[in-house]
Amino acid sequence: MAQLRPMRPDEAPEVHDLSVMTFEALDVSRGEEPPQRPDPVLARPRYRHLATTDPDGAWVAEEDGVIVGAALALRREDVWGLSLLIVRPDRQSTGIGGQLLARAHAYAEGARGRVILASPDPRALRAYFRLGLELHPHVDAAGTPKGVHAPAGVRVGDASDIPLTEAVDRAVRGAARGQDIAVMLEMRQTLLVAPERGYAVVNAHGALRVLAATDESAATDLLRAVFARATGEITVEWLTAKQQWAIAAALEAGLELRTHMAGGVFTDGDVGPFTPYLPSGAFL
Repeated sequence: MAQLRPMRPDEAPEVHDLSVMTFEALDVSRGEEPPQRPDPVLARPRYRHLATTDPDGAWVAEEDGVIVGAALALRREDVWGLSLLIVRPDRQSTGIGGQLLARAHAYAEGARGRVILASPDPRALRAYFRLGLELHPHVDAAGTPKGVHAPAGVRVGDASDIPLTEAVDRAVRGAARGQDIAVMLEMRQTLLVAPERGYAVVNAHGALRVLAATDESAATDLLRAVFARATGEITVEWLTAKQQWAIAAALEAGLELRTHMAGGVFTDGDVGPFTPYLPSGAFL
């Protein structure tokens, strides 16, 4: 029987490996080709960071000294989010996931808002809905951007721009991220800034990781800047009905809308307007 205990920051490598295994198995089960594996050196800071900043939301399930499941939840200015919930494929449907979710969700006690970005796993979608959150279906846009020119006024940022990201996040998602942006920079992701208007973060392959702005015009400029930097196929995720501006920009750039791998965006309580906003799968 699995034993649940708090996750230690030094277990980041093991949890990362389990995460890769779990999501690859989900892709294969759905007849999809798994994406390129992330560089573990660049991916591990996420797990280590959340286990350090949010120990009450970081849990693992262990059997015979081996981690077979993990959950990571965070709280930022009293908005709770579920960053990760995984169970090793051969130990799924045994109750481990439900136990981990219960521990992680206990960390939401007293929070004024909750956010979960769900995978397409029907068991996860059912479990999250039962927590009382509202489901917002979404589509993804994928393809190689074509004919997009970088708009004027968007530049590469650095840690000195974190105060801007905090102000924008409070307006758009109801809470600033604390040191999460700094960790994204540690993961060698690139911060793009539209001064006083918004920001976006892209990874080393040009894939969008988060975008938030004060208005749709600024958000569209930032998304076009992301497209202009892309050197190959990218995917823009979490396009709910609230993000019509992003759907329009993606179609304009030649991307295709896809629904077959879509999970869901779940929200509850005070999480701001949540638009114009494309959330972070890792940091919500």
